[in-house]
Amino acid sequence: MTNCFRCKGELDSKLKTHAVTLEQCVIIVKNVPALVCNQCGEAYFTDDVMQKLETIVDKLESMIKEVAIVDYLDDVA
Repeated sequence: MTNCFRCKGELDSKLKTHAVTLEQCVIIVKNVPALVCNQCGEAYFTDDVMQKLETIVDKLESMIKEVAIVDYLDDVA
């Protein structure tokens, strides 16, 4: 992917924060590699990054009851 699906702007590699709100907790993952549109700010994650995010969320969901803030670059998954 070289352009944004929404506005067709150019995408740049950046680190983003990704938040997931579940029934019993909120999980915030910092420093997630993403392709970010330089016009509208829409963020896109690769399949590998999405898979790791899902692993992180699944692991933490059973361990926490309120809020967790983790760094994607740490070996939490």
